[in-house]
Amino acid sequence: MANRFQSKWVMLIVGIAIGALAVLGFSSLWGVPSLLGVRPYIVEGYSNGANYDCTAIGVSKSKDLGPGEGYVIAGAMWREFGGPWHDGGTPPSLAQPNTGQKVRLGIVNVKPTQEGPGGPVVAWVEVLSP
Repeated sequence: MANRFQSKWVMLIVGIAIGALAVLGFSSLWGVPSLLGVRPYIVEGYSNGANYDCTAIGVSKSKDLGPGEGYVIAGAMWREFGGPWHDGGTPPSLAQPNTGQKVRLGIVNVKPTQEGPGGPVVAWVEVLSP
């Protein structure tokens, strides 16, 4: 009788664990935000310069500032030269007319919804060198 009682508790605990993992791992399928977060992919290169209000920058893979990709950085967290993180404004070292700063961007891909478009979104900007 004791064995049967213990095995029911073990099965209940195993069931709860499997259910919790399913909710954490597959929550995005049900329209619920994931509790695990999203891992960004990293883009590292050199700033080609910013637009007038420093809400977007170009990033080149080579130091000679050849062709690169453009990224909207408005709203992204940022820091300069290993300093503290900021959640507003833009890095002063990227303001015009500066170019050639080594930067690292954390980018996540956002799925489109009925309410808005998807695509790459810059989560954070790190200026590595002046």
